[in-house]
Amino acid sequence: MASSISTQSEPSCYYYGLHAHYQEQYEYLRSMNRYLEVQRPKLKPTDWLNFHIDVLSHSVDSNSVTRLNTLLYNCEEVSCKRFFEEGQDWFQSILFHQVFSFDSLEQLAQRLVQEVHELFDFDERLFGSNFANGDGPSVARRFTLRLRIFVEIQLEI
Repeated sequence: MASSISTQSEPSCYYYGLHAHYQEQYEYLRSMNRYLEVQRPKLKPTDWLNFHIDVLSHSVDSNSVTRLNTLLYNCEEVSCKRFFEEGQDWFQSILFHQVFSFDSLEQLAQRLVQEVHELFDFDERLFGSNFANGDGPSVARRFTLRLRIFVEIQLEI
């Protein structure tokens, strides 16, 4: 009786979803009035982004059995100032030990930074000023984002 050994090949594709805690309300307001100008939250350097990160592997073997495994569940917090300055490097440092190749990790981090910048208003003048260095009074706010990354892996038998 021959035994079959399953091996994991390189991940074939990645897909992800990044959602801000306020996004459902934003989409609802937009759908209620096409002409309503809904503004993105304007971030200050003293604000914080709180990421709830799930990295899940999705695999289907040759018998069409689907498996979903959690590779990473983590909550990470980063100041808006640091994210503005080092966003792509910050994402790569969080996800570096996962199943991503370096090129795909770099591309994913770049796309995630772009999406965060679409969700929030990073005023470059404000982040480049003395205020960004902690000068001036400010109450720090926290914004929660949920990031789910699915890695599709083909199992070979």
